[in-house]
Amino acid sequence: MTYPNLARLVTRLAPGLIAAGAVAGLSCSLIVDFPECRTHADCAGADEPLACSAEQTCVTADEFPACDSHQVCADAFGDDFLCGTSSTCISALTDECTSVVWPEGVSRDKVVFIGSLIPVSPPYDAITVPLQNAVELAIDDFNDTTLLPGGRKVAWIACDDQGQSELAVTAARHLVEEVGAPAIIGPTFSEEVLHVAEEVTIPGGTLLISPTGSNKMITDLDDKGLVWRTIPSDVYQASALRDRLLLDLDPKPENIVILSKDDTYGNGLADDIVPALLSGASKVTTYRYADPTSFASEEELLSAYGSAIAGAFQESPDALVLIGTSEIAQLIGAYVKTWGELTPGQPLPRFILSHGAVPVMEDAVNQITSGPLRETLIPLVEGTAPVIQDTENFGFYNIRYKIRFDEQDAVTSSSLSYDATMVVMFAMATVGEAEISGADISAGISRLVDKGGTAISFGSDLSFIKATVDTLAIGGNVDLRGVSGELDFDLSTGEVRTNIVGWDLTKRVGTEDIASLTPARVYALGEPPSTDGVWTPLP
Repeated sequence: MTYPNLARLVTRLAPGLIAAGAVAGLSCSLIVDFPECRTHADCAGADEPLACSAEQTCVTADEFPACDSHQVCADAFGDDFLCGTSSTCISALTDECTSVVWPEGVSRDKVVFIGSLIPVSPPYDAITVPLQNAVELAIDDFNDTTLLPGGRKVAWIACDDQGQSELAVTAARHLVEEVGAPAIIGPTFSEEVLHVAEEVTIPGGTLLISPTGSNKMITDLDDKGLVWRTIPSDVYQASALRDRLLLDLDPKPENIVILSKDDTYGNGLADDIVPALLSGASKVTTYRYADPTSFASEEELLSAYGSAIAGAFQESPDALVLIGTSEIAQLIGAYVKTWGELTPGQPLPRFILSHGAVPVMEDAVNQITSGPLRETLIPLVEGTAPVIQDTENFGFYNIRYKIRFDEQDAVTSSSLSYDATMVVMFAMATVGEAEISGADISAGISRLVDKGGTAISFGSDLSFIKATVDTLAIGGNVDLRGVSGELDFDLSTGEVRTNIVGWDLTKRVGTEDIASLTPARVYALGEPPSTDGVWTPLP
C-alpha cells in the first residue's frame, strides 16, 4: 500500500511532537539597545587595536586598564570580570558563555579555570542538562574537599554551544584565547568536538575532554595529546548494532530501515553498519534527517522530518534503527501516531536506538497517550550504549545527584561528565604550584592510570578526592575507578574501551503501561584490540 500524502499526514498528526523546542532558539525578540561588544574579539577588524570595555563599547587599548589580577577586575567592573590573557579586564560572559562560578574561600587570584561546552538549550536539554549538572557537581565536590597545589581552587565558565559547530568554536575561542582556560569539558557532539579541537584547542594548547563525542574520527586526530574522551569510540557500538541485528534478534529482521541524524555521529555509525547489514539482510534502506537546530522555521523542520518519517514508514520495516539524540523521542512518537492512523492492527516494527537516544527511551514511549498502544510499544523499543554506570560507584553518585538536582535521575551519560571533570582536576593536581597548561594536564593523566599505583575508587563517600590529591602530592600514582567504570585511558589515543549494554523497556513496578529503562544484555568485547564481541543476556 502506498500513501501519496504521507509526509503531509505525519506533519499534521504530530506538530507538537516533532522537536517542539527545536526552534526555540531560532526566534528573536525586539531589543532596543544592543551592546557594541561582549568580548575583545567583537572589536576585531578595526584599523587600530580595540578592546571591549565594561560598558560593552569598543575602546582603544590605551583607554582600557591593564591588569594582573582577577580580583582587581572584579572590584572595578563586577563579579563577571577577570584579568584576561591580554592583561586587560574582560567579562567572563558572552552570548554563548552565560555563567561564571567562582569558588568560595579563596581569592579570585587563587583559581584555575575550567570551561564547559554543553548544549543545554532545547531541543537537546533533556540529555545535556544532566551533563552540565555533573560538571557542576564534580567541581563543587573537589572544591569542598581539597585544594590544588598553591592553595588554588577551580573556577568554572559554562558555555552553551546549542549543538552548533560555529557557536562551539566561538565559545571555545573565548575560553582559550581570552580567558586562558587550560581545559574544556565538552563539546557533547562529535561534530563540534572535531571542529573545536582542530580550530581552537589543539593550536591553542588547551586540553579538551569530551564526555560523549564518540565518532571514530576523533581517534585519528593529530591532537598533540590534547584530545581525550570518557566514552569509547563508536567502532564498538557499530559492531554491537550489527551483531544484534544479524545474529542476536529472533526473528532476524529481513527489512531494516535506518533513520539517522545527518551529522558526524549519525553518518559515522550508519556508514559503519550498513555494509555489514547489506551482506546479511534481505533489504536495508537509509534515510537521513537534518539537525533540528538547522532549520529557519518550525514549518521547515516539520516538513523535512515529516518527509523522513514518511519515507521510513513507506518501507514497512520490521526493524527501524534510529541513530541520533533527544529528537528520536519525537520521531518515534510521530511514526507511531502515523501508524495508528493508517495501519491500526498491523505489527509495529522493532525500534532500535543508538546510545545518543537511550536517555530518552522512556520518554519516547511514555509520551504516547493511548494506554493500549503504549503497552504494545514497550517491548518493541530497545537501545545500545557503552557500559557507563559502575556497579559499585554509580549508585552513591546517583543518590547525591538526585538530592542536589531536585530528585532528577542522573540519566545514563552524566557519569561520563562527572568523571571527565574529576580526571582534569586530578591531573591538574600533578602540576605543582606553576601555571597549568593543557600539556601539563595531559601529562598528568598518565599518573592516573597506573595499574601499579594506589587503587582509588569514586565510592561511597568523597574521601577519594583528598586521597587522590594527597597521593599525587607525595609523588605517587593512582589507578582510578570512576562513576562510569574503570578509567583505563589508552595514553596513545586518549580513549577508554568498554563493553556495550543493551537496554530494554519494561513496565515500571506498580504500573500497567509506564515504561522503565532496564539493562537486558551485554556485548562483551574480545581481547584488545578487537572491536567485536558477543551478546549475552544479563541474569
